[in-house]
Amino acid sequence: MTKIKGAIFVTATIGLLLSVSYLRAGDIVGALAVPKPDHAVVYIEKVPGTFHGGNAKMDQRSKVFVPYVLPVVAGATVEFHNSDNLQHNVLGVGADKFNLGSYSQGMARSNTFNKLGEIAILCNIHPEMGAYILVLQNPYFSLLDGGGKFHIADVPPGDYVIKAWYQDKTKQQNVKVPAKGNITISF
Repeated sequence: MTKIKGAIFVTATIGLLLSVSYLRAGDIVGALAVPKPDHAVVYIEKVPGTFHGGNAKMDQRSKVFVPYVLPVVAGATVEFHNSDNLQHNVLGVGADKFNLGSYSQGMARSNTFNKLGEIAILCNIHPEMGAYILVLQNPYFSLLDGGGKFHIADVPPGDYVIKAWYQDKTKQQNVKVPAKGNITISF
């Protein structure tokens, strides 16, 4: 067993190299009082490190984008599905601009988001439709539950700016995350 800068490396008998970090992580829990909790996201603005976006999905059902707000990490590819029995068009305006054109029920089109920031998602066929994608630097974010509570797990210890986003508006505060345990905040 060898100790190198805060990590233990164990060589198993089958030749695998396993890594266990001494670094612990804390959790941020709290609440945000808003009329529509499913329209809000709480996130940490910047965390040291390199993070990679994955895949996500936004649907169109009953002429509504679902979910209303979709947080993703930069580099993520979002598939836009059409579950309605009518044509839709998906376009984005804001930090990233795109137009996926019109398409029918059962079809999906995708876009990769590389620019940080807020993108309004619209349908130019149905102007009443709207949603948001928040492209973030890191995966330390949380949607709210029905009661307005959030939980961001396993945040590396440190000093951060945490933001609450609700329907195109943000609030922020500074937070110190402990090496282990929870910190509770409210906006």
